[in-house]
Amino acid sequence: MGSRELVHTSSRFVLWMSFGEEISVPVSTRAQALPPYIFARMEEDIDAIRRENRLVVDLGISDPDLPPPNGVAAALVQAVGQPGSYRYPPYGGIDELRQQVADWYRQRFAVNLDPTTEVLITGGSKEALIHVALATTDPKDAVLVPDPGYPAYHIPSALFDLEEISLPLRAANHFLPDWTEITPEQWKRIRLGYLNYPNNPTGVLAPDSLWQETIDLAARHGWTVVSDLAYVDIVYQGRARSIMEFPGAKDVALETLTFSKSYSMQGFRLGAVVGNAKILKAMYRVESQINAGVYVPIQTAGIEALKLGMQADVLSQYRARRDYVASQLATLGFHVSIPPATLYFWLPMAPGVTGTQFCRALLHKAGVALTPGAAFGPSSDRFVRLSLTEPLSLLSRAFESWHRALPIT
Repeated sequence: MGSRELVHTSSRFVLWMSFGEEISVPVSTRAQALPPYIFARMEEDIDAIRRENRLVVDLGISDPDLPPPNGVAAALVQAVGQPGSYRYPPYGGIDELRQQVADWYRQRFAVNLDPTTEVLITGGSKEALIHVALATTDPKDAVLVPDPGYPAYHIPSALFDLEEISLPLRAANHFLPDWTEITPEQWKRIRLGYLNYPNNPTGVLAPDSLWQETIDLAARHGWTVVSDLAYVDIVYQGRARSIMEFPGAKDVALETLTFSKSYSMQGFRLGAVVGNAKILKAMYRVESQINAGVYVPIQTAGIEALKLGMQADVLSQYRARRDYVASQLATLGFHVSIPPATLYFWLPMAPGVTGTQFCRALLHKAGVALTPGAAFGPSSDRFVRLSLTEPLSLLSRAFESWHRALPIT
């Protein structure tokens, strides 16, 4: 057999054989329509600079550097050693973890959940946020996506033939939705919508009135609300609320939890979805067709994490980083509010400069990686996001390089 060369030509991959034979393999338009995942693309750019033996401080992706709570690793190791730990797990999660999630909701929010019908364990919240669309929408339905918002919210429209309707979160409105921007005709098509407070990337909290208003709108127009509660524990001033605390939530809403941010277990890939039992039953059907459950020792580690809670010193370290970054940004001329929650600063750009331009220049001139706002929505490229998931020592080096590289654009 001759040598081979793989060539990408728009909608097909062509495998050329050295003796002239051509084998053409089709590639779906669905796959082609998917934009490169922003953090995968950023990783490629960062790796290219590191191959030049240059230091890069990555403040773009939110990849917590602090370890999980003491006891989580020990629980994982002990569970791995148990007989049968290598066998398939239950599709919806082990009973003990589902019960622990229900207990956590009762203790934290005074919310009662049936662990059998109102709690589902998933391989992280990202896949749950995407797969929920398979349980709640049909092709040509519309999904409501905040702009700015977590990039995964855009995936269902690309993969599942859904219309995406943007929900602008404007600085003038404190990055909260203005529901009057959704037209009556759009409400007729919407079947799913995402909200995320404490908010990525803006760092703001939502008032109680937002949750009740959202529940009432979902009940009136017949759509499912998904509350992404990823940053529930990373709050410096105020309090994060669960949508499940508010009347009528179980009729129209789901809520996703992740173990990635509170417990630094992002590599474990563990999450949960709670709320409406009918929708969770449909999600269970979807998950059981696509996945084979979450490895039981990882679920066992999750039980320990929920029992221990996020460690107080973790929040104090993030607070110290936030305050340091705020002081450094001020010396660089940024006028930003100190975020009351999450791991991020959402930085506005100077007139005439896009976030994409700024991030590219900062990476190449200073070796500091931020995320362009366009990653979070089509109307957000006048911002960039800075993450606090590196130690103070690296944050200091990042700002030293940033100052030396001025002007950036």
